[in-house]
Amino acid sequence: MSSATVKFAEKEGEISFSEVNSVDFMGLYLDFYVQNPVEAVPKECFPNLKKLISLAASYLPLMPPDWSFAWNVSMPLQKRKLFCCIDAEYLTFVARSHSWNPSPFEKNPRMSVQMVSGVSGMESVTTVDCEENVPSDKILNALFKKFFIEESQNGLEIYENGEIFGIRDTLLEDFDGNDGQIKEVELKFKCGCTKSKIADVFKRMAKNDVDFLFESDQVLSVECPRCGQKYRIKRDDVR
Repeated sequence: MSSATVKFAEKEGEISFSEVNSVDFMGLYLDFYVQNPVEAVPKECFPNLKKLISLAASYLPLMPPDWSFAWNVSMPLQKRKLFCCIDAEYLTFVARSHSWNPSPFEKNPRMSVQMVSGVSGMESVTTVDCEENVPSDKILNALFKKFFIEESQNGLEIYENGEIFGIRDTLLEDFDGNDGQIKEVELKFKCGCTKSKIADVFKRMAKNDVDFLFESDQVLSVECPRCGQKYRIKRDDVR
């Protein structure tokens, strides 16, 4: 499996609905992590990660074509963080989950959405909090709903049908897609990180700081913050 499909309906430039089959997208996710083990996702956390990937991908047709969106979700009760990044320009996505120890003050789930333009370099961040006592399987629905409101997209709503996850515009309820054009776009699971890119981070550091890092070990294990892939960086790689 090398790609998964986002299906959406468009009429006169308006998106009526956008949906994905979560099995396809989780297949890409699992293919990567089976080959590159990072961290096992606990059984109780897996449904929310699947939903985050699916809803983020469903939002793709509504994104500006040259932007990337990074979705970060904190789940205090599960002691997990979920991450998914969609790049609309290169039609790629990456996702992961990792353990996290919240502070006593962090009790409610929170979603932070970072939006970056690849052309203008413009950047913005939207952060929304979940209400108290929301059931675990409804947390992402509540967070996305609040995100839609913050972005003045009040007409958008989430729908689920088995393994199909989607977003529809209720303001276009008269348009059911039958009289419009159904389009598809393929997304690939790809982070874009490489050993050389990771090493370049060290090259931008002051020489004294680099010397300090390699003082006791000539090989460092560095984890990509986006996909979790680990790289062994030698002192010679950053000269």
